[in-house]
Amino acid sequence: MGLLEKIYDKSPIFFQNMMVSISGYQRNKERYGKVYCEYLKFLSEFDKLNLKEQLDFQHKELVNFIKFAVDNSKFYRDLYKDIDINSIHNINDLKKLPIVDKEMLRENIKDVVTLSQKEAVEGHTGGTTGKSLVVLFSQEDMMKRMAILDHFKRRVGFEHRKMKRATFNGKHIIPPTQRKKVFWRYNVACKQMIYSSFHLTEENMKYYVESLNEFKPDAIDGFFMSMCDIAGYIERHNIKLKFKPVAIFPTSETLTKSGRELLERVFKCKVYDQYASSEGAPFITECANQTLHMELVSGVFEHFEKDNSEVLVTSFTTHGTPLIRYRIGDAVICDKTSESCNCGNELTTVKEIQGRRLDFLYTAEGAKINGGNVANLFKNMPNALIRAQTIQEKVDEITINLEVDQNLYKPEYDDLLKDEFMHKFGEATNIIINHVNEIPRERSGKFRMIKNNVKINGVM
Repeated sequence: MGLLEKIYDKSPIFFQNMMVSISGYQRNKERYGKVYCEYLKFLSEFDKLNLKEQLDFQHKELVNFIKFAVDNSKFYRDLYKDIDINSIHNINDLKKLPIVDKEMLRENIKDVVTLSQKEAVEGHTGGTTGKSLVVLFSQEDMMKRMAILDHFKRRVGFEHRKMKRATFNGKHIIPPTQRKKVFWRYNVACKQMIYSSFHLTEENMKYYVESLNEFKPDAIDGFFMSMCDIAGYIERHNIKLKFKPVAIFPTSETLTKSGRELLERVFKCKVYDQYASSEGAPFITECANQTLHMELVSGVFEHFEKDNSEVLVTSFTTHGTPLIRYRIGDAVICDKTSESCNCGNELTTVKEIQGRRLDFLYTAEGAKINGGNVANLFKNMPNALIRAQTIQEKVDEITINLEVDQNLYKPEYDDLLKDEFMHKFGEATNIIINHVNEIPRERSGKFRMIKNNVKINGVM
């Protein structure tokens, strides 16, 4: 635990709100500068282009990005040494290049990156496999990514930083020793109330709803299952809401039809889904008609094999840690119908995003910690972690199996991980860490980061 986190944990709530806001203003400098503002204007103009013009832009960006990677990344320069890069003109030509996966990047990360940590914005990913990876973004990349995300929201009526938002995420905002029923902190910099998604028990949810009714957010975003838990509580107890959001924007987990219907029924607004990743994958976003579209300006999606829904991504906003034909491990199903969306977007639409999981673990008190939050617990682990799996057989005990790089992993990393889990699950949960040679896959060939075998009230 760092010094600032120790100070935060021991501070009164009003001072914690100040620290959250100060951190928010610091992030604003990284995310919402001149490049962000200029790119927002560009995106509005890009939407007005016809499909051919958009595809031409995408192809030019692709060629420029590959050349950048070869010129600046030793890893890609060596990987493509026997390939004529000048023969890459469009998406079809990408097949000439080899596929890259997370383990390749992790093992060669020093040769992959094009920036020093001092001049970069650092990103972490735990992913659905639990394999950690630290990636670097240029500040320009980060601002462009924020602009794409905010432009998506602006299309459906929400103006970021001008309107209020409630966010359910995995931030360290509630100290493990806190007794007060205040499970949220306010970020003044973004007009954002951040709600802990680690304390959503039946007993606590009334406090969340009271806070939402007082705050009256214009939008709600964050972990899908956390928002569904709140919506279910509101509906079960027939609670009257004193606000009506413009929209709801779920992240990190697979959106289900029943969950979308629940959220829209309770909050009386539309839910708009989107896909990206901590590594910096291109964006897929929903239009006002709730149809998923690939954001051509952000990169390229390819299918791994013919008739296979798993995708390879090439992202134009990853200059610090280039992603080219990267096997991200997510599945995307395209809509093969020839009809274009009523919103005017002529590109083939996306039928379904299958990459994210709905698995969860319990706290000792019975609150659900969803898959997105569990994955986040591995984000700050060094690149020495290859793969992780969490197993829960008892409600107050979690076993973590780690597959690590023996040459890089240090014993103190176990303490770091235990501390991360303790902050989320509380002191009542026993955390057991095992180092294993290999974490086996399921009979289906899939890897499960979470295996929950706990039965509560007869339900598992």
